[in-house]
Amino acid sequence: MRAITRWFAMLVIVSVSSSMHAVATPAAGSPDSTALGDIVSVPIGTPCPPLSVVTKYKLLVDGAYTGIAAQGCRNYKDHVAAGTPDQEIGHIQFLLRKDSDPPAPETAVAWRTLIGSPWAGPGTARVRQIDVGVSDESDKDIAVSGASAQFVWSPLWKLWAGVFAFVVVVALFVYLGAKTSLLRDVGSSTSVDFNKRTFSLARTQMAWWTVIIVGSYIFEWIASGTMPPLSAQALALMGIYSVLTVGSRGVDLARETSFPSEKMPRFFRDLVSDESGVAIHRVQMLVFTVVVGVMFIYQVVATASMPALEPYTLIMIGISGATYIGLKSTEPQPKSDNETDAAAGSGPPAGNDIKSGYSTVESTP
Repeated sequence: MRAITRWFAMLVIVSVSSSMHAVATPAAGSPDSTALGDIVSVPIGTPCPPLSVVTKYKLLVDGAYTGIAAQGCRNYKDHVAAGTPDQEIGHIQFLLRKDSDPPAPETAVAWRTLIGSPWAGPGTARVRQIDVGVSDESDKDIAVSGASAQFVWSPLWKLWAGVFAFVVVVALFVYLGAKTSLLRDVGSSTSVDFNKRTFSLARTQMAWWTVIIVGSYIFEWIASGTMPPLSAQALALMGIYSVLTVGSRGVDLARETSFPSEKMPRFFRDLVSDESGVAIHRVQMLVFTVVVGVMFIYQVVATASMPALEPYTLIMIGISGATYIGLKSTEPQPKSDNETDAAAGSGPPAGNDIKSGYSTVESTP
């Protein structure tokens, strides 16, 4: 618990340092910067064409197609030289917003340039330098002049709000996992004190994916500026691990699972071991969960959108989960206190037990 607290303190310090560094950069909405939700105005060097032509123009970012159509055009007078009349220069206007998640394949490069991989690209982690351009209805580039801008990845208030919300969610799960039965096996009886219960692999995996998906939605909200749509892959993952948790609970009730009285719960040992020692089906399930989870997190941070997992990845997780539930139903049970006493020789001999209601003493007439 102390190690996790120190980790969170380090995260806050890094966030503060990044924010202090970003204070010197232009704020979103200033004349020299732009952000999602702003209107981007691109000068084309000629007066505005008819609106029917303008609406067929598309925005380019660093030469990549964004899929954003022009909303209009406005002429500004440009003073060329003394003694010459001012020249009208058309400025094509685009509303910078993300319309689909994940972005279409033809627009993926542009959106990754804008909001993906915040640690990469020219500039700081929050502000990056971009070149903007315009393509016409024939997908030909239109000559523009001085078309560059500083793109603000996210406003500071939204960045802080997202970090705070994620830290609260993780801290809540860590606290409840340590102080309550949130991550513990229930067994056949809920009367056992939670400190004596082993940690549950199924419940821990469900908590793991809950934190990952909530954190991913928070990150995408920070990066995209809009409420992210529900992802079929995220729903499928939560569904798989919810079914595993229900199945694990059903096995405990059917087998009347008890808890070893002589062993204290240990988090990692409980996740990978049963009564006979380290179990391959538990290790396999844990490894798949961690690896796919880390890959999921990387794709969200790199692309600022929910990853589209391959169907075979979901099938692999489902097969691993079914194997875990199947073998869990055959795991050795911990010995009860009576069985432990009998094995130690302190209980009555097994041959003298009274079985099926029959007495060992003959009745007398």
